[in-house]
Amino acid sequence: MKRKKIFIILGVLILLIIIILIFQRERVFYRIPFLAPEENVKLVRLYFASPDADYLKVEARRILREEGITDEAKVLVEELINGPRGNLDPTIPPETQLRELYIVPEEKCAYLDFNKAFRANHPGGSAGELLTIYSLVNTLIDNLEGIERVQILVEGKIIETLAGHIDTTKPFPRNSAIVEY
Repeated sequence: MKRKKIFIILGVLILLIIIILIFQRERVFYRIPFLAPEENVKLVRLYFASPDADYLKVEARRILREEGITDEAKVLVEELINGPRGNLDPTIPPETQLRELYIVPEEKCAYLDFNKAFRANHPGGSAGELLTIYSLVNTLIDNLEGIERVQILVEGKIIETLAGHIDTTKPFPRNSAIVEY
C-alpha cells in the first residue's frame, strides 16, 4: 500500500513537471520575434569608410524589400546615415536627415535632398568629401536597377560643394577606384 502511494505521488509529480515544461515552452515560443520570410529580405551592399579613411569598403546587410525603387532607395540612404555595424567608419554625419528622395527614370538619376546638418556637420577634407559622396552614389547604383547617377541637394538646392573641395553641381556616376575590395 505504501509503495502504491509513492508511485502515485511520483506519477503526479512527473505529470506536473511535464505540464509546466509544456507551458514554459509555449511562452518562450511566443516571445520569439517575428522574422520576415526570406523572399521579403534583400541582401544589399552598403559602402562605408575604411578605418584609415582612404577607401570605401562594402558592408553586406539584409533589409526588408520595399514596394518601389524610391522607397528602397530611402531605406538604403537611412542605413548609411545610421552608420556601419562592423569595424568600418561612418561617411555621413549622424545628425543628417534625408528630406526627400526622388528618381527620374528618363535621366537614370536619383536626387537626394538632405537637411543643413549634412553639410554643416561634415568633417571636411577632400578625402572625407569623396568618401561621403561615393558612399551614397555607389550604394544606390549597386543596389538599384535603373540608377546610373546621383545628384546631391541640400535644403532643396544644388550646392557647389559639400565641404569646399569637390564640385557637386552635377550628378555623380559610380566610382570603383575609391573602393577597396
